[in-house]
Amino acid sequence: MTRKRTLSAITGSLMLTVLGITAGDVAAQATKSLAGTWALVSAISTDASGKKTPTFGDNPKGELILTADGRYMIVITRADLPKFAANNRDKGTTDENKAVIQGSIAHFGKIVVSEADKTLTFQVETATYPNWNGMSQKRPFTVSGDELKYHVPAASAGGTAEVVWRRVK
Repeated sequence: MTRKRTLSAITGSLMLTVLGITAGDVAAQATKSLAGTWALVSAISTDASGKKTPTFGDNPKGELILTADGRYMIVITRADLPKFAANNRDKGTTDENKAVIQGSIAHFGKIVVSEADKTLTFQVETATYPNWNGMSQKRPFTVSGDELKYHVPAASAGGTAEVVWRRVK
């Protein structure tokens, strides 16, 4: 009986190891399939009443860079951010600083792609919105051709958001 239990334990461990490697390989392959540079197409926020607005104004600018080894970087800005009159970012006026803070977001860290449940999990290391620092953010996504779309369940300015990217070739 002891021999049977030992064999069963070894078999179970081998199966878990194989499944773990397979799951890891699938996640790595999913990450590799999204690796590259993506240009922002749109970012639309929805408030509690259901009202939709372009989060970063008309014609926002942005890039999402995903690496095959699971790193990412996102920068999004309004196209119409004001230049600072003092020509020095340390000497921005209250209005200039407010416009930049409300008109941009950037963060970077690690990303986990799950093909099984079609989610991206951004493990934010640092963000220009510091409340996200050290947080993990799971976002459902779809890919259609060269378009990547994901849903942000808790947007930095409140409500939710839909963000659409196009692969840069």
